[in-house]
Amino acid sequence: MIFYVSPNGNNQWSGTVPTPNKMSTDGPFATIHHARNMIRKLRQEKPNHAFLILVRGGTYRFDEPLSLGPEDSGTESAPLIIRAYGSDKPILSGAKSVKGFMAHKGNIFISDLKDTPLARHTVRQVFADRQRQILARFPDTDPRDPIGSGFLYVEDSIGSGSRIKFRFSKNTFHQWQKSRNAEIFIYPGPNYWNNIIPIAEIDKDQRIITLAENATYPIKAGNRYYIQNALEELDAPGEWYFDQKEKKLYYWPSDNNSLKNITVPYISTILEITGKKLGNKYYGAPSHIRIEGLTMEGCEGSAILINGAKHTVIAGNTIYNAGGNGINIQDGFENTVSGNDIYEVGGNGIIISGGNRKTLIPAKNRAENNYIRHVGVFTKASSGIFCSGVGNIIAHNLIRSTPRIGIWFDGNNHVIEYNHVHNVNQETQDSGAIYSCARDWTKRGSIVRFNYIHNTGGYGRKDTKDPWQRPFYTYGIYLDDFTSETAVYGNIVAKAYQGAIFIHGGRDNNIENNMIIEGKKSQMVYSSIRSDYEGLPAMFAKINDMNYTRYPLLLSISNTKEGRKMSGNRFIRNIIYYTGKNAVLYDIQNEFDPATTISDHNIIYHNRLPLLIPFTKVPDERQWHAWLGKGMDLHSLTTDPLFSNIAKGDFTLTPASEALKIGFEPIPFEKIGLYKDPLRASWPIKE
Repeated sequence: MIFYVSPNGNNQWSGTVPTPNKMSTDGPFATIHHARNMIRKLRQEKPNHAFLILVRGGTYRFDEPLSLGPEDSGTESAPLIIRAYGSDKPILSGAKSVKGFMAHKGNIFISDLKDTPLARHTVRQVFADRQRQILARFPDTDPRDPIGSGFLYVEDSIGSGSRIKFRFSKNTFHQWQKSRNAEIFIYPGPNYWNNIIPIAEIDKDQRIITLAENATYPIKAGNRYYIQNALEELDAPGEWYFDQKEKKLYYWPSDNNSLKNITVPYISTILEITGKKLGNKYYGAPSHIRIEGLTMEGCEGSAILINGAKHTVIAGNTIYNAGGNGINIQDGFENTVSGNDIYEVGGNGIIISGGNRKTLIPAKNRAENNYIRHVGVFTKASSGIFCSGVGNIIAHNLIRSTPRIGIWFDGNNHVIEYNHVHNVNQETQDSGAIYSCARDWTKRGSIVRFNYIHNTGGYGRKDTKDPWQRPFYTYGIYLDDFTSETAVYGNIVAKAYQGAIFIHGGRDNNIENNMIIEGKKSQMVYSSIRSDYEGLPAMFAKINDMNYTRYPLLLSISNTKEGRKMSGNRFIRNIIYYTGKNAVLYDIQNEFDPATTISDHNIIYHNRLPLLIPFTKVPDERQWHAWLGKGMDLHSLTTDPLFSNIAKGDFTLTPASEALKIGFEPIPFEKIGLYKDPLRASWPIKE
């Protein structure tokens, strides 16, 4: 049974015809919400019937999320489908128009929201013609350098590393009359991510800013920050300011015509598919629901939120201008997010979680064929895709232009494959294109294979004496903080700055059949973790708590001292090609266990330059031989792997390559990245 929805529809009509008739006595419904309600009534009589809602082109402004629950479930053979009609482009918007702008001062206009539905909101986002506008800030950014410009720098910390106070430099601030709504946007401590915190007090005599709450890390000298949401800083076209107390929106339009198309998000979520919840557990899971070909924009939280569902499909949609995440799937099984375009969202592009870590029952949620870019507008710790739980699949996605990580996985037995990840980690330092931070020896069994990673980014500096720079201190595949028993197979990692593959304290990882191309600082990195790491006792207790039998290697950890040792890692049948004169082959930091570490059967090319392994502590020209003396790479070859055309990024091997003779398996380049599909939101992709 098909129902139609159109902006020129009427909820008093039957909804069974796609356009109004000539007499305007019948036609499509006006809202998807009404079509949902009609189907709920019909499903009581026809529980196994298939229902399809076809949405005509136009903009649908929601006053509340489109909520679907167990009562909206279809079946495997008869799902509930909400889909764009033909080639129409329906837009589901959670934003409301702002009217009544009046001239205020100079180029600034003002709209009083006090008697409007938006009065109950704190305005965090403003859009003009669906383009994000800039919250008034100081300093302003330079369009020629949007990442590195527009910052102030902390002059000094307060006390022994305060997270709530810091000293600012002379002549930092304008003489504000008001600052009650002002905020700090700051990258505290180690420059991993940011906080947005209201300002509690500014002591101009002592030059101390006190924040309303603690930052994530102690604030230290050199940390970058800027001030936002101060009326006195509304000084450029496209900027705005909101007075929370007076409920007034101030705006300097790029042109006065844009005043006709100003919108502000009104609802948190546009679509939510949620199971019934009792305590912390869901029951009555929604299932067999498909959302296809829609555009969603203008909300404060996640555009799509799915909790406790199974067999849902979110495919071919376009999502942008969300204040939180693009798509957030929690606690579900066998849900699919496929073919979507996601950009300009405040948090992660996609979050996928589910599965049972105690029993290792896999969730089998899948994120595939999605194009994700320009995420983390507000939260700089955000990833293109964040995956947790057990047994989820991240495949064939294209991810670029993120403030931090491309793909972050956490948990057990995930598969991350055939993804193209590049130019990520653009605003922070010390992370990777594909990243895991376990701090738990029981998080094992994931596979990272056939991904193409390049130009991994990074932005930062060593200390306040150094200039800010990019690329800087970031890795290709980063197995951080005891990530263990992970298979890294068949990946191409090119032009990673700090190193292509990094194991930090982990055990039993298998790095095999990868191509490492032109690591700037180093190619393969091993780094053990200090013996007094405070989390070791809890990690050891977790082994007994989980009581796994699936991972025999886990049982080799008999105590915290044994567990901390970086043992059992294997680096075999990889191709390493690099030409940087001072680039290191193997960067080994702190302790190393040659008795259990295997490095062999690799092809290594350094353009006849010395193979540097500083860990050996001998002169440059002798380091390779010292490495061999430790029993490493005894069967490896130092020769050109003979790529077809490395200058043009063609990494296929010619038939004469020695790599093929030692058992290197060709990588299926043609399968990596996005693919054409009827449910791909856009095609072809033009980056």
